[in-house]
Amino acid sequence: MSTPVWPFTEIPFDNGTKGSYKKMNIISADTDSKLFGQQAIPALLALFTYFNVFRLLYLAAYVKWKSKKAAYRSATEYVYQLLAQLSGDKIEEFDIRIQVIYRRGTPQYINLFPDLREPFQKGEIDERITALATLLSNIDVDPALALIKADILVFYNLIVAARNQQQAREGEVDTLSAELELERVNCARAMYYVLGGLMQHFKDNASQIADFFDLETLRGHISDVVDLIFEGPVNSGQVINVLNATVSQYIAGVTLRIKNTTTGPAIGGLFFYAANNAGDGWGGMGHQLNPGQEITFTLTAAEFKAFYNVQNQGPNLQNYEIEIILAEE
Repeated sequence: MSTPVWPFTEIPFDNGTKGSYKKMNIISADTDSKLFGQQAIPALLALFTYFNVFRLLYLAAYVKWKSKKAAYRSATEYVYQLLAQLSGDKIEEFDIRIQVIYRRGTPQYINLFPDLREPFQKGEIDERITALATLLSNIDVDPALALIKADILVFYNLIVAARNQQQAREGEVDTLSAELELERVNCARAMYYVLGGLMQHFKDNASQIADFFDLETLRGHISDVVDLIFEGPVNSGQVINVLNATVSQYIAGVTLRIKNTTTGPAIGGLFFYAANNAGDGWGGMGHQLNPGQEITFTLTAAEFKAFYNVQNQGPNLQNYEIEIILAEE
């Protein structure tokens, strides 16, 4: 007869976030913010000091992972765009130009297109790229097809380079996924530590413990997304650096969607702005958004700075959301 698992020996923050890095980001930001707001109490200051280290390590790993996921998605989209060109205009062009020299049905044509255009239009990515390589090999040094071969080679090199970049990005995502998973577990254990500390502090009023955890999110289902969306709380007077050089898609000319996701009234709104340093406050350039307000804009080269920050100059906690809108290749 097996011994039942004692619920208090399980880590709910680990079990509840398995398979969702986004969920861990949301609940750890919430707990970190709630502890930050209670620093006047020595016992809670100690818990904040302990937990904040794990929260920041997780956030850094999460941002890097999301950045590479977005880069991989962008690279994958480019490969499929090139494949669409290959199966459409490109193979039609190559075929018609070859037919001018070797009519369909001749031995020379059959040597080049034994299955007509099908290998270039159907099948897995690498099989269709291999079909191009085979066509180039079969043309060989035929002087009558030298110009056509040169054009095929240009497109072949383009699609091979795109495919190599896509696969490299995939490998980077796998590596960062493994690193992020370690940070997720570490952060979950740190939240478990916080739970223990809160149980000691609020032993005579245990109902207050729940105020430090986003239980609705923890118990719900949240899927990770591959787009670059960053979100979280900003305490009164706090400056949060959301984007910087670690995010590969944060470059001059980037398009951003920014939103104040605070529910209910908030005095002063949130300030969104480019900055020279992670801790720089609002300098008068950027956007001020009240709760519920949202805008999408392009950060021009003249406006771009190495960091993109959010500041709350109001008296109440507020929430932000920033999305990088990926450009089409």
